[in-house]
Amino acid sequence: MKHARIVPLSSALLAGFATMPAHAELEVTPYGSLRIQSEAVSVDEAQPGEDDSYTGLRDAYSRLGVTANYDDIDNLKISATVEFPINSARLRAEDPTFFQESYKGNNKPRVADITATHDSFGSLRVGTQWLTYYNNVAYPLDFFSSFYSGYATQSTFRRDAVTYQTPSMGGFTATVSGVDLTDQQGTSFLDTLQYALGYAVNDWSVGLGYQDSEQDSAKHADQMGISAAWSPGNWRFAAKVEQLLTNDDTVQDDDPVTYNLLGSYSWDKYTLRAMIAHGEESDEADAFFQGDSAQVGLDYRHTENLKFFAEYFYEELGYAIYTPNSESFNPLAGYQVESDGQVFTVGMRFDF
Repeated sequence: MKHARIVPLSSALLAGFATMPAHAELEVTPYGSLRIQSEAVSVDEAQPGEDDSYTGLRDAYSRLGVTANYDDIDNLKISATVEFPINSARLRAEDPTFFQESYKGNNKPRVADITATHDSFGSLRVGTQWLTYYNNVAYPLDFFSSFYSGYATQSTFRRDAVTYQTPSMGGFTATVSGVDLTDQQGTSFLDTLQYALGYAVNDWSVGLGYQDSEQDSAKHADQMGISAAWSPGNWRFAAKVEQLLTNDDTVQDDDPVTYNLLGSYSWDKYTLRAMIAHGEESDEADAFFQGDSAQVGLDYRHTENLKFFAEYFYEELGYAIYTPNSESFNPLAGYQVESDGQVFTVGMRFDF
């Protein structure tokens, strides 16, 4: 029954838009994004009898959604979003990573939240949402176009949560969020707390984040991180450092650290990006990203809505490349995760 507290609340609030007076300033906007890539994947070592390479199609986080905005109250804006994953390569309504499978299923909405924002008192967001720690620490480096963007982090992207954010004060914002991170039996519904402090002025932004998993009886690690981004002219540079704070006494290589550096340059209709990352190797169960990783990509924006991209991605320990292409199709099922892997991919993104 612990699942029933937040999703029905979001659904009820979203349905409440339909009961507003006819004269209300309600704006409803459907949207979508088709993102698909062709990829050639190879690994240095596979299990005997298994393939060590393949070529095929993979979805790159396609989605369909709708937003609603209501601003007929002085100094208060109410907005809502519902967004569903679409696996364009498999023609199914499912998330292409399958990481959600252990958290309420792989077909649940990517986003289903409602936000009330007041000019003086900040905002309150309830529902399935992008998380506070990710937004402030990991997102500034999650800028590639392919499926393999965003893997060089230990953070969780989206979960059910209740989030409060202050209004901007001299460029500073503070955020606190209660998150249903694990969805495990024996834990409270909002089993994790996340805190963040952000600062943005001119071409600079800095984010600090901390995740407190102390309420979780499963001994998940706490987490802290810092990111910084600078965007002078056509250039953009970003860096982050994260550390898991181990709570399990049986872990030997505790408190692993992750480092990332990203640079990009845009000209005409093109953007060139490059990133390097390193995650310290550890037996900490929450240390998903480990080893070295590198990524290079070129985007070509043909029109405002249509973009083509080509990328190269390398990783030392196989976290991203090993991801199945569907619930029943894993082309590298025999891949030894301790082995290097690389991907060449070309794809397109069409927003509507």
